[in-house]
Amino acid sequence: MKSTKYLLIGGGLASSQAAKQIRKADPQGPITLVGEEPYVPYDRPPLSKEFLRGEKPREALFFDPEQYFRDHGIDLILGVAVKQLDLPNKTAILAKGEPVTFEKALIATGGRPVRLKLRGSDLPAVYYLRTLDDSAAIHAEASPGKRAVFIGAGFIGMEVAASLTQQGVQVTVIEAQPHIWARFADATLAGFFQGYCTERGVTFYTEEMAAEIKGTARPSAVVTRSGREVPCDFVCIGVGIVPNVELAQQAGLKVDNGIVVNEYLQASHPDVYAAGDVANYLDPIFGKRRRVEHWGHAEYCGQIAGQNMAGANRKYDLLTYVWSDIFDLHLQFAGDESEYDQVLLRGRFEDKAFTVLFLKQHVLTAYFAVNTGAKDFGALQRLIRGKKDLSGKEAQLQDPTVAVKGLL
Repeated sequence: MKSTKYLLIGGGLASSQAAKQIRKADPQGPITLVGEEPYVPYDRPPLSKEFLRGEKPREALFFDPEQYFRDHGIDLILGVAVKQLDLPNKTAILAKGEPVTFEKALIATGGRPVRLKLRGSDLPAVYYLRTLDDSAAIHAEASPGKRAVFIGAGFIGMEVAASLTQQGVQVTVIEAQPHIWARFADATLAGFFQGYCTERGVTFYTEEMAAEIKGTARPSAVVTRSGREVPCDFVCIGVGIVPNVELAQQAGLKVDNGIVVNEYLQASHPDVYAAGDVANYLDPIFGKRRRVEHWGHAEYCGQIAGQNMAGANRKYDLLTYVWSDIFDLHLQFAGDESEYDQVLLRGRFEDKAFTVLFLKQHVLTAYFAVNTGAKDFGALQRLIRGKKDLSGKEAQLQDPTVAVKGLL
């Protein structure tokens, strides 16, 4: 039976960061990282961008080579899932049946794509993008003149649509909502991005739902519920992810839209922590529970969880953020856009460099910046954290020549 002090379940960014922080604090304590994929932890954002376009080689995706883990005494068990957690005995059972005992465990199992139950969705050349292998398979399909349908217009959908278009693929996006990013973007902001992508060759069908993927050996068309038939050579689907909470549920941990953790990222068992996409945490800035699927959140969670597993007492205190690249538009977003009653535009859409500000009761809650550089980000983040009343400051907020730091 294998025994370890720190068991990291999940082979992604959060576990990678946790391992590094644990090793800093505890130079000798045995660490074991178990990952379901056959790879050491790697960077996922390039899977929809540089790697998908063939601009970044496979080896450049990995945060660290296998030798790094060996050099730092971190045992790797790759290509194997943990299928059961016996918390009373602090034992994990691997998919092949081997038990691993532990003192502290981190669950960083991430999420899996929501799978559509469509006729034809099991055909070859119907893809979901989550892993390195998924991205490599889509890249292999992408060649000039091919036709692709992407079902879903979230951040991943827009990134993949742009990347495929840049490779000469004719891309059609099918989105059930009236416009892209309906959860946080109004029709004007969404219209800017849709128009920008349309000018570069992407076709959009909004307020449409896929009903069937036609084809025999491969897809030949996607049929929508309205009867529209969109010819294609391959299909990509991206309509969200589901957190992988089954292991935690089976172990008896508290689960509610993710694994419920406290401010130290401890789950309902004091020796078990959760991080990344799978964690339902209390956001101290907005005073509510959230589960977010951002790279920066996974990195930060892994660091905090690792430090606390090794004896620290650090509380979660991140203003969550996300970035994206769509064609030559660089997007930076921070805060909580889920509740707002006012939207201000700082700059102009026509300049392709602007910031959208979300406010609730005259308090800034989030910003969405496009091609602006980072000069205002620190001040905007301080305004969000400070919950400053910005009544009467609307004109200054909308004027890019007025320094945001002057409003602090």
